[in-house]
Amino acid sequence: MHPHPNAGAKLEIAQIFRRFAGAHRQKHTLADEPARVLCDVEECRTSALGGHLYRCENCGRDVPLYNSCLNRHCPTCQGPAQYHWIEQRKRRLLNTGYFHMVFTLPARLRPVVFAHRRSLLDLLFRSVAETLHAFAADPKRLGAQLGFTLVLHTWTRELLFHPHLHAIVTGGGLSSDASRWIGVPNDDFLFPGTPVSMLFRGKFLAGFIDLWKAGKLDLSEHDSRKLVREAKKCPWVVFAKRPFGGPAQIVNYLGRYTHRVAISSARLLSISDDKIVFRTRGEKTCSLKPEEFIRRFLLHVLPHQFFKIRHYGLLSPSNVNTRLLRAQHLLGPVPAAPEAVDPVRTVDDTSDNAHPGADSIQADKEPSSIDRTAPRCPRCNGRLVALATPRSHRPQRAPPIRLRLNGMIQ
Repeated sequence: MHPHPNAGAKLEIAQIFRRFAGAHRQKHTLADEPARVLCDVEECRTSALGGHLYRCENCGRDVPLYNSCLNRHCPTCQGPAQYHWIEQRKRRLLNTGYFHMVFTLPARLRPVVFAHRRSLLDLLFRSVAETLHAFAADPKRLGAQLGFTLVLHTWTRELLFHPHLHAIVTGGGLSSDASRWIGVPNDDFLFPGTPVSMLFRGKFLAGFIDLWKAGKLDLSEHDSRKLVREAKKCPWVVFAKRPFGGPAQIVNYLGRYTHRVAISSARLLSISDDKIVFRTRGEKTCSLKPEEFIRRFLLHVLPHQFFKIRHYGLLSPSNVNTRLLRAQHLLGPVPAAPEAVDPVRTVDDTSDNAHPGADSIQADKEPSSIDRTAPRCPRCNGRLVALATPRSHRPQRAPPIRLRLNGMIQ
């Protein structure tokens, strides 16, 4: 097996954008959100956004650290946000087992979901939540209120559009009168897959028909009826992954899914004028032309202010200070999580989650967990002290203009 041309070099998604974004803009007209993502990732941690000049207390080297774009779709900016999110989640853990379920949509529905992302992805969240609530409330199944978090992913390993929800579900629930905790009868089993899949399919298609009748889907009556008929015949895959051993494992596992973007820089193998090569799964790779790589990356830009992480049941905002506290009291304190696995730096996403200061801050040595956010020297890992603030070469950017016409935002 021959090494890739860029073997040993540090590759980043931002390099692809800086090199090929101009040509992509000339050939394609982009909507506001994809255009913003393209610009932000291109300028992230460059002098265009300004930054700070630091000096290492150990070796005396001057190190410029440029500002991050903080765009939620940027592969470089998710580490700190992910770490702080995980710290908040620790306070809402329950001393019980957790299950991981995945809800997918048939391939036949993916084009129409992409064309109506806000409405149909909202429907996807609602359908999964209603399905889990219904099974949990059934006295024959559990007869209790679950707590669960839904995380939206829209990609395959080849960057194709494939919307699906990861559900992290508590292994039991609180009784309706909040007097006791009702655990699942079998620690290795939550709900049967086939009935869950059928109920999920029924709720989504019923909501789909309601949206079409309300005029929120740009489909003719013939096309909508045909789509529903075909979707009923397609497999609606709902599967449960191996259950977690306890709350200590769920903390680290959540860090892998919450703030992940379509592809991390760690998966890049080579960048050239005619192709981008990246890992997919195991030893398999995918090669795309730069224009196609950028197009696929932008497929996964979510609508403005669309929440891809949502909490339900005991974890919903209305219950965290009432029923969740009651469940924590009944279950007792959560054991301390092991320090062996860092929730920020995961196996699949290592080079994207550094401190949000600069590209050059990726050091071989990691700062301690206590001093995780302190900037470190890339040469000797010494502490950096701020000296000055380099001026940004880009004027302050105004938000994209949106005109309201006849009740629609254009």
